[in-house]
Amino acid sequence: MLSVKRGVSMASMASMMRTDAPTGRESRRYLACVLAVLVWTTGGVPTTAQAQAPDRIERHRVPADFMSYLGAQWLERPERVQEEQPEAVLDAMGLGPGDVAADIGCGSGYYARRMARRVAPEGRVYCVDIQQEMLDIMQELTDRDGVTGIVPVLGDVDDPKLPAGEVDWIILADVYHEMSEFEAMLAGMRASLAPGGRVALLEYRIEDGTGDNLKSDHAMSVRQVLAEWLPAGFALADLHEFLPGQHLFIMKVAGDTEVPGDPIVNLDLFEAVEQGLVEAEAVGAGDASVTVRIRNTGDDKLLVTMPVGVSFQSADNARDMVSRRDAAIRLFDGEWHDWVVRSVGRQQGRPAAGSGDPFTIARPASLPTLNDLMYVMQVGTYRVADAPLQYVPRTHGVEQAAVWIAEADPSYDDIAAAVADPRMPAPYAVAFALVYCDLAGIDVTGTRIWEDRAQVFGGLRDPGLNAWYQRKTAGRIQP
Repeated sequence: MLSVKRGVSMASMASMMRTDAPTGRESRRYLACVLAVLVWTTGGVPTTAQAQAPDRIERHRVPADFMSYLGAQWLERPERVQEEQPEAVLDAMGLGPGDVAADIGCGSGYYARRMARRVAPEGRVYCVDIQQEMLDIMQELTDRDGVTGIVPVLGDVDDPKLPAGEVDWIILADVYHEMSEFEAMLAGMRASLAPGGRVALLEYRIEDGTGDNLKSDHAMSVRQVLAEWLPAGFALADLHEFLPGQHLFIMKVAGDTEVPGDPIVNLDLFEAVEQGLVEAEAVGAGDASVTVRIRNTGDDKLLVTMPVGVSFQSADNARDMVSRRDAAIRLFDGEWHDWVVRSVGRQQGRPAAGSGDPFTIARPASLPTLNDLMYVMQVGTYRVADAPLQYVPRTHGVEQAAVWIAEADPSYDDIAAAVADPRMPAPYAVAFALVYCDLAGIDVTGTRIWEDRAQVFGGLRDPGLNAWYQRKTAGRIQP
């Protein structure tokens, strides 16, 4: 069964997403997110299933910029039916005639038009957006399709402008990650819900890589969502994972007994193990993941999560691993489940662990330097001075290179062949890895790879990387 090694405390928070301090409104938004405190509570469930660990700080995310109305045509792309299966989402919600619904961040009305047909003839759909131009586009498409029962609402970034206590269903389709004032918006949504009202929240997944084709701030993990929704007075009523690339969360107001269904207990893996609520064992799965075989030992429905930066220590001299993304698994029955955790290796000279090679799991705090680095990589962005936000390609090779640079201080030639792939030549992989290390507080100018910087940066054509390199070498003698 799972062997757990206890660490000390979470490493102190650092500025993870930029090389210069943010200013103005962006600074306030940044601090609000990075300093978010997650208290994992499970009100209303049996005592044996409550999380007992002390409060801990979760380093978090910076909300993405909202989508301009100039991109509304993309919201109506034909491929969206296959990619996001909107009718299946509405089936899971169970919308029916007479329901009062709200589509927040409705954009062109892609979901609102479908919802209006389901709640007709007595129901209505509030179509909320912060851009009047989006509402104008929505109205044009609604008139074109002959749909009735939609009420346009011009909201604010901190207020959905919905009537209090009236809404049966709210949907947020790939928009919550753009809410800069999410705490105020969550309070507004909660106040608008009628007794028994629920929220359907769609976000592309971080955990399994299906969101890797998007900009990194346009996907969210289960841990990130719960870190913001549970303290805001919501509870998780259900979590569906049938969509190709998205989580479908069903949220309710905490304590609302009119929502049917058994409560879902949200627990960190280490809490679940310590409380005897799960049995688990971790084994190798190659150089890019670890498999945790896990089983719910009780009757409660469990949602078990694991943070980025968890350490998997080999018992057989195979390569140790560290998780590169948050992870989550639903344990709604007593069967054994294989939980695949995306990871990178630590020792380049050791072989990757196979399916029979066991691991011991340690909390992220047991490896503070790697912990900081893995959080930076999950965020996946950087900024040079006041230039626009830059996004690092989401490849295993980049993140593997960063770990080896942080731990082993190799030369460029030591790792170039191992981290290159068809999508990412070695110089680019190593350059982005250096950016990650820099953001994590590692002095990259003192590494051996920095001595090889001409090989790395000499032929690059990426403007963000070149700007970062010029800033790092300002005042230094160039090679």
